[in-house]
Amino acid sequence: MRPQFQIVVNSTIRTLRENPLLVAFIVLGLAVRLIFWLYTHRVWEDALITITAAQNVWEGFGLTHHASEPRVHSFTSPISVLIPMVAGPFHAGLMALRLSSLVASVAAIFFAYRIGVLLAFHWAAQVLVLSYLACDHLQIFFGMGGMETQVVTAIALGTIYFFMQRAWWSLGIFCGLAAISRPEFILFLIPPIGIALLAFHRQALFKVTVPILAIGGSWFAFATFYYGSPVPNTIVAKSLSFRYGFSSTPWEFMWLFTVRSWRDYVPFKEFFPSINAPLPDLVLKIIGLTVLLFFVAGLLVSAKRRNALFIGGIAIISFEVYRSTMVMNSYFMWYLPPFLALAFLVAAYGISELAVKMPRLAIAGSLALALAYTLHLPFSMPLDKEVQEKIEIGVRAKTGSMLNVMMTDKDTVVLEPLGFIGWMAFNKTIYDFPGLGSKVVVRAIKNMAAPSLAGLIDALQPTYVVVRPHEFKALQLRFPGTAAKYELAARVLPASPINLEKWGYQYATIDGDFSILRRTQAFDQVVRP
Repeated sequence: MRPQFQIVVNSTIRTLRENPLLVAFIVLGLAVRLIFWLYTHRVWEDALITITAAQNVWEGFGLTHHASEPRVHSFTSPISVLIPMVAGPFHAGLMALRLSSLVASVAAIFFAYRIGVLLAFHWAAQVLVLSYLACDHLQIFFGMGGMETQVVTAIALGTIYFFMQRAWWSLGIFCGLAAISRPEFILFLIPPIGIALLAFHRQALFKVTVPILAIGGSWFAFATFYYGSPVPNTIVAKSLSFRYGFSSTPWEFMWLFTVRSWRDYVPFKEFFPSINAPLPDLVLKIIGLTVLLFFVAGLLVSAKRRNALFIGGIAIISFEVYRSTMVMNSYFMWYLPPFLALAFLVAAYGISELAVKMPRLAIAGSLALALAYTLHLPFSMPLDKEVQEKIEIGVRAKTGSMLNVMMTDKDTVVLEPLGFIGWMAFNKTIYDFPGLGSKVVVRAIKNMAAPSLAGLIDALQPTYVVVRPHEFKALQLRFPGTAAKYELAARVLPASPINLEKWGYQYATIDGDFSILRRTQAFDQVVRP
């Protein structure tokens, strides 16, 4: 045993000595994530929707959000429910997602570093992409907030790495994992890999295809059998409520959305709730434009040299076209990190090429960008801590706890959002808008000209309603007869004033005031949708 242990120790020491940059950024990435976790305790709303379904498997109700509506595909990413499901017996689904994100952050940094080594990146280019992966706000936030985002990012980078290594079985496994990670990977990442294999490596098709079918095919076969369709209910609900559709809006609106989307890719403002940044918009736009220029340069070089980074570039461009034509709400920012990780990898390739002729400019540009995407840390963490304590726990979770006490098994409630409230009011019948966890809601809004929370309340006449002030006003205005049937049962406000500003960085206050309404006794009959 001792000689084997000595071999492992020597191998580890050699790796540390030979790859100090890799080790430094792995340590940095783990450190900032652990600090974020232990300091802010931040949990993202949508993570709890998935964890609830995973926990219900072990409660005996199946893979669904609440027991009264069995077999509802209430999550978009299969991998996001499989990870917490493993820890279900210990009620540790959130812990499992966080720990998997820590491991995935190491994998993502490793893959990016190795790709840089294979393409002979200048050290400054390595610093840019590794610092982005280690310290960017969205890269840290969603993984440690309980989402599968960091795992998916590692999978995206792994597909490029294994393609470059000609490790076809491993590529097939990662493509299979990609297929059950995100629907957009099936649309925009796997196809260019398949085209590249057909064009240049046909002999590898079998080795890649078999794992894809084994992993992806198994899930989609299960989903079809269990839910009746491989298409998640979440996608159906969002497409109906927000009327998403390819080229479903005028080109002028798409263009305006695309132009305004610059904020989704720059430091500070990439986080959707942010309304003010400590850096002027002009500076942020210059940062975003600089990254874009380096990305274009890297894409052109990768196309010229026919390496695998071009596959990543095509995936990014395809996703951006999709995002703009669908006019995807910037709120859905967790879709971006995997593609942005690929984008920074391509941009780093562009910087590396610049370093050949203009090393000083390349180094200065790389270090400035690395600093820009790291600078948020002392600003954002205190704000995320404040949101978690005052809003997520102080308002949303408290609202769920109160509903859990008020509601019986026969009661129903209409509300939005579903995550914290649904987790605390565990297995109560919740009709959430737009129906992420409820087929009853999907059926109700299907024929609405303009789906809304007020319209859903009017259609379903639930026992309880949870509304924000403006939502109650909308209910009174549009459906006064329905509004008159409800009385105030409780109002949930933060225990102390909320301050979401730190040194010029500011978040908008969302969900600082909920009212729980109960149907009055005069109308207290059981309504069955």
